[in-house]
Amino acid sequence: MKQQRGVALIVAVLLVALATLIVASLIDTTDLAFARTRNAVREQQAHAYARGLETWALDWLRRDQNEEPGIDSNGDLWARPLPPMDVPGGRISGRLRERNGCFNLNHLVVNGVEDALARRRFERLLRALKLDPALADAVVDWADTDQEPAPRGAEDMAYLLANPPRRAANQGFAHVSELRLVRGIDQAALRALEAHVCANPANTPINVNTATPQVLMSLVENLDEARARKLNDDGNARMTSIEAFDAKLTQLGLARDGGPTGPGVGVASTQFQAEAVVELDGIPFRYYSRIERGARGHAVRARSRGVD
Repeated sequence: MKQQRGVALIVAVLLVALATLIVASLIDTTDLAFARTRNAVREQQAHAYARGLETWALDWLRRDQNEEPGIDSNGDLWARPLPPMDVPGGRISGRLRERNGCFNLNHLVVNGVEDALARRRFERLLRALKLDPALADAVVDWADTDQEPAPRGAEDMAYLLANPPRRAANQGFAHVSELRLVRGIDQAALRALEAHVCANPANTPINVNTATPQVLMSLVENLDEARARKLNDDGNARMTSIEAFDAKLTQLGLARDGGPTGPGVGVASTQFQAEAVVELDGIPFRYYSRIERGARGHAVRARSRGVD
């Protein structure tokens, strides 16, 4: 009799343990399903907020263009960030970044052939950043269409021996991050370059009002950093024409490389990046929209998520 009671007790304990496991499993499954649903809803909500902030960016760019067309500087309306605002479930903020105050990597190779003026400018930029100007060989080889490596450059034969093997792009840069694939561009060189270079369409000018002092140094032979910072005016430069910029250089006894008609330089911007930061339930979402200003208005050319 005692044995039967012992077996019954063990069975009862096992049944209770099994029931507990089943209940715990159901709770876990329910929690997981709830978390998935919540995350999906939050993602859709964040996406909607990002599109709203993109509309805000487009509106500010249109207003700025209407107020003073043909001139852009860091003091313009578009440069004012949207302060954080509370929304259901979290908060949002946004800002616009101008993308013409940088050296355009796609000036280096035009129609598959190296551009000599852009090459000289890029070498000066490398010197201003305390980098080896010979790196220009590899950067040009990455984008040109031939398979003839420059003295310090590299083409397919060199890249196929790399680990992992790859080929030269043999086309324009799609993004600055491509530089990490170029032979000779290590992490330190990339960090030095990424704040001063961009991958805009080939016909996009450099805006001297928003250019960094180092980019200004790339445009003018013998322009030292002190005078470049003076031209930059701590990021507040606002020249109304490229002739006004050239006049300032003349006062310093200098001239822009390429002369008064040198291409690829101006005082207006056509490329902008809108950044939307959405935080919901403590989870941050970042959305980016690349906006182009053209003769027919403003258009969104690309969208991305994460860290740009």
